[in-house]
Amino acid sequence: MESTIASMLNTQIQKEFESAYIYLGFAAFFDMKELSGFSKWYKKQAKEEEGHAMKIYDYLCRVNHPVELLPIGAPRNKPETVLQVLNQSLEHEEYVTNLISALYFQAEKEKDLFAKNFLNWFISEQIEEEQKARLLIGKYKTFGSTPEGLHSLDLELGRRIE
Repeated sequence: MESTIASMLNTQIQKEFESAYIYLGFAAFFDMKELSGFSKWYKKQAKEEEGHAMKIYDYLCRVNHPVELLPIGAPRNKPETVLQVLNQSLEHEEYVTNLISALYFQAEKEKDLFAKNFLNWFISEQIEEEQKARLLIGKYKTFGSTPEGLHSLDLELGRRIE
């Protein structure tokens, strides 16, 4: 494996754990507002991001490349409203999509078929993550800004299984 793609994958592990931290911060925001369904949603998102980091970790080990665990910083954004959280979530997913795209293009440049094949899963995952974020924003804008609608949406998000 070329050192550039390997280095980028190690950085992506860091970014995935940072994503988990961001989503855990969003969960805390909702816990403080007593919106346990939203909190549950973002705690599950945090777990997903940890899973993504570990998927990359496992891949690097399988292809016999050292894993470098880089430092994780505290989340910078401090949302004040529900809509800010939802918008920041989408913006973050779009940011991660750009990172994954850069990884794929680097693997392509290096003619690393194994890395390209591995990254296809992440490309599909990012389509799903952005779609979920947009759907949540749409639902909130449609009916979640009223107390009754927010309560209903909170209950819906609390039923999330995956």
